[in-house]
Amino acid sequence: MSEKNKKDIVWFGMKLTPEEKAKIKMLAKKKGVSQKEVIMSLVNEEVVEYEVEAKPGSLLDRMQHLVGIVEDGPTDLSTNPKYMEDFGKDSLYRRRPNSGNSK
Repeated sequence: MSEKNKKDIVWFGMKLTPEEKAKIKMLAKKKGVSQKEVIMSLVNEEVVEYEVEAKPGSLLDRMQHLVGIVEDGPTDLSTNPKYMEDFGKDSLYRRRPNSGNSK
């Protein structure tokens, strides 16, 4: 590791229960990597879900020239009341067994 890279490293610690620590250690051993690598791979998997990158040949890649050209309009189709009609209605009529009848 170069001297420059050492300056870019920060300490990050956290308190874990013995069970949590054991799970991390077990997973690291199972995968044959360090505990840090186990944690970072899980973090990186989650972060990827928030990044949008066009894969070569994907629909997003082919339509990239259209991204962002619409200035007005809903950012989410769920803002259209038509799409939200009856949303959650079926859950309103479900009853939990013995709800509110505890003694």
